[in-house]
Amino acid sequence: MKKSFAILGLGIFGTELAKKLYSDGHYVLVVDIARSKIEAIKNNVSEAIIADVSSESVIKELEIAKFDTVFLGMSNFFEKAILAMTLLRQEQAKYVIAKAQTDIQKQILEKLGADEVIQPDIDMAFRLSRRLSMPHIEDMFEFKGSSIATVTVKESMNNRTIRDIDFRKRFNITVVLYRSKDSLDAHPVWDPDIVLYEGDELTVIGREEDIIKAFKG
Repeated sequence: MKKSFAILGLGIFGTELAKKLYSDGHYVLVVDIARSKIEAIKNNVSEAIIADVSSESVIKELEIAKFDTVFLGMSNFFEKAILAMTLLRQEQAKYVIAKAQTDIQKQILEKLGADEVIQPDIDMAFRLSRRLSMPHIEDMFEFKGSSIATVTVKESMNNRTIRDIDFRKRFNITVVLYRSKDSLDAHPVWDPDIVLYEGDELTVIGREEDIIKAFKG
């Protein structure tokens, strides 16, 4: 379903986010005070505007409440980000995701009403560290109070069935999808007697700590 996004502030992250959302078929408005950034991206988004989003008149003219999601990416100019965040709430933005560089910035943006605050550098460092130290866990993200992870079958699980390993009882996690290391396609797990081999890929759901316990090492 096509959605509408407003990207306020075009750093590297905001620029790439805007391009990807547009290529996925969404309506994407970008706003930045730097003409060079707007000129560079204008052909890869729906609308590109040169303006200062810390200005009340600008936020009003953008009719910010009509967008499904607003991304505020001005962590390098935090005083302006504070003003912009205040104005977004004043104009009843539906959902605001803000970018922060530090924990203090994150706390301030949350108190000002951001629905979600991301710290891309910290998040990426954490994910890379986890991937390097736990090679069987390829990716993991939160989903409605649980975690969903893509994992690979480790040596100790080789030539054993899902029923035999008993992921639910031993680790309190559920195997949702299975992909053989020799196949490109993943399939729902209907048969608990599927034999697993080292290097096969599973998608599992459960608590993060339980997934790590099952697939670390």
